[in-house]
Amino acid sequence: MHFSRRAFTLIELLVVIAIIAILASILFPVFAQAKDAAKKTQCISNTKQLGLAGIMYAGDFDDTLPRHDNNGSCTYGESPCDQPDWGDFRYPSHGGQKDVMYFGVIAPYTKNDGIGHCTSIGDTNWQTVMGNPGGFGITPPAGGYNPNDTSYYTHTLSQMALNEYIIDWGLPVSAGWGIWDSNNRPGAPKGRLGMIARPANVIMFIQESAWDWNLSVGAGLGNGITWPSAYDAQCDHYWQEGFTRYPHAGQSGAVSGPGPYNQEAYNPYLRGIACFAFCDGHAKAMKFSQAEQCVVGPQPFVTGAPTTQPLQKWYPYWTPDF
Repeated sequence: MHFSRRAFTLIELLVVIAIIAILASILFPVFAQAKDAAKKTQCISNTKQLGLAGIMYAGDFDDTLPRHDNNGSCTYGESPCDQPDWGDFRYPSHGGQKDVMYFGVIAPYTKNDGIGHCTSIGDTNWQTVMGNPGGFGITPPAGGYNPNDTSYYTHTLSQMALNEYIIDWGLPVSAGWGIWDSNNRPGAPKGRLGMIARPANVIMFIQESAWDWNLSVGAGLGNGITWPSAYDAQCDHYWQEGFTRYPHAGQSGAVSGPGPYNQEAYNPYLRGIACFAFCDGHAKAMKFSQAEQCVVGPQPFVTGAPTTQPLQKWYPYWTPDF
């Protein structure tokens, strides 16, 4: 008995290809969402570990977190001062230790520099950063890039950003950055965890940050320390971008706001989701609109320049005083 073989017709092949294309158009966004969810989960885990490391450090050192700078900050006019400092990667000039910035200090509690990176950003391209210090606005170490100093670079300026309100920079109000940055602010915790009024509601760390919204985003250069970036004129720091990224399910696009410091327009992940660790040790993801909301506060307070008026609003997730 003879059986004939029937080949697929062109119409049938086109129908199969069309079905595959339809299925792909349906499934690819689902796969992308699943991948982004996995990244967010990893970021939350990393953020929690960094938060716990900070708490462990404070437990060993009089309930106090280290400052972000090297405790002899040349940037803020302290004397004697030395390197490294915020954005200044030069080696100590007086023979001191390199790892004196915040993330170097807590490194013995983390044992892993990788948890300071977020998979949505990737590792920092330090060779690119050190090769273009003027473009990135940093001061490189003598001799420029050295691959053996990757940990030192990461410890000096991490992608993991610390909430500046809980430690303060120590900058005087007269310098024009506002009273939030002064260690003389009444009620300022100055890194003391016991002075934080609502530890379960106040942010300690943010997994995603950038030195700026231009070159640094592409090179993965972190900011190390951050603050709210909402553009509500009733809140302190409305006039300057906090450089906190919200890369998960973010939306790009310019937004309007007061002053020349409104950099949200350059943030390609504006209004997405970021991962946060809190001062009590727990971690979670929050949307831009939730984390950076500006609401009526329990009491007014007066900031320094450029916002010299009494402010009636505050950032509940960032402000440790009330």
